[in-house]
Amino acid sequence: MVGFINLAALMMLSMAACRISPSGNETPDNSIPPTEQSVSTSSVFAGGTGSETDPYQIETIAQLEAFRDSVNDGSQSGYAGAYIQLSADLDLEGTDWTPIGTMEDMEGYYTMFLGTFDGGGHTVSNLTYESENFIIGAGLFGINCGMVKNLNMEHVTVTVTDGTSQAIGGVIGYNMGGIDNVTLKNADVTGNTCTGGIAGGNMGTVTNCRAEDIEITVIGDNDFSAGLVQADIAECGGLVIGGSFGGTIDNCTASGIVRTSGNEPVGLGGIGGCLEMMDSITNCSVAVTIESPKGGHAIGGLCGYAGTYSNPDIVLETEGFSTTNYPCVVDNCSVEIVMSIPGATHVGGLIGTGLYYYGEETAFSMINCRVSGSIDGAVTPGAVAGRAEGSVVDGCAFDVLFDGVKMENAIGETACMYESADQ
Repeated sequence: MVGFINLAALMMLSMAACRISPSGNETPDNSIPPTEQSVSTSSVFAGGTGSETDPYQIETIAQLEAFRDSVNDGSQSGYAGAYIQLSADLDLEGTDWTPIGTMEDMEGYYTMFLGTFDGGGHTVSNLTYESENFIIGAGLFGINCGMVKNLNMEHVTVTVTDGTSQAIGGVIGYNMGGIDNVTLKNADVTGNTCTGGIAGGNMGTVTNCRAEDIEITVIGDNDFSAGLVQADIAECGGLVIGGSFGGTIDNCTASGIVRTSGNEPVGLGGIGGCLEMMDSITNCSVAVTIESPKGGHAIGGLCGYAGTYSNPDIVLETEGFSTTNYPCVVDNCSVEIVMSIPGATHVGGLIGTGLYYYGEETAFSMINCRVSGSIDGAVTPGAVAGRAEGSVVDGCAFDVLFDGVKMENAIGETACMYESADQ
């Protein structure tokens, strides 16, 4: 799991600066109260003092850009502990956008967004970001270590063609904090590693989100001639989350298509391509078409691969955070699928597979889930899961056709493990 776990390890450096509260909002350990920010905010916002009861106000594109610049240059310490509210709809048509929050400051963490951004139910439309250059974190926000909530976005295009870039999203590139009540409509997101609608990469909480009419394109080619080991190219694409390592997701819906352009991509799914080491995936529904004409591995209508490790101390030692549920809880999720994936392996109607990680396969508990639709061209798929070693499938209903014939098997017969490279 080279690319994504390396990205996760990199994120651990910045997660050290964040303390997640029970609400999902994050208060950095080195937070500076809004009244003590190093540069005046009077030229940035329309008003407000940055408190929870009197948030900074953004009314214009110029103010949104000024807010972005004051995050990215580190002058406002990432707005740690501050509250920002969008108070008008903003149309970014013709705007040369740069994402909010970067990884430029990996010592003080002050070029990442560390506050609370409340969209106020308003809509940001017609965002376009296109780049051929390396980036970690592309979207409206690049790096979020705080809370983004109550935001609508529509008609969004994010395209990153650099083959080493990671965490490409329609709303947030990399989420290490919280996302709540965010809606994305009519978006086209293209990237290589961790490409998603709401968030490209994730290590936080994602709740009450909707992704409608989304098109995800995963680019790049993989070579598994030496064995099926997680790649760092053409990896992890989903309508809500591209790739998640840690966190939770609840009450999210999605519709759209996940496409690939290269050889043997890995980790494709409706809600997320990878939802690994997540404690729970609950109350989600998705209608997804997945097209991978040149094979692939770890593909599922809900997610390509998921599961948790039996010993949370190992996860703590290797990744810097701990899990609480073993197996990962996957409860009350509903999936409608159309998969055209000739030659693909580790394919399931809901989950493709777990991940062989530090001596064992991660496991999931799928209960009260439903899947319907069709799978064409896959190798030994399962109507519910492609491979489920050590996992539980209970109370799940399925009505799935495989190459036109009704499937009877909930679990596939995949003999080969799907392995992490970081052992």
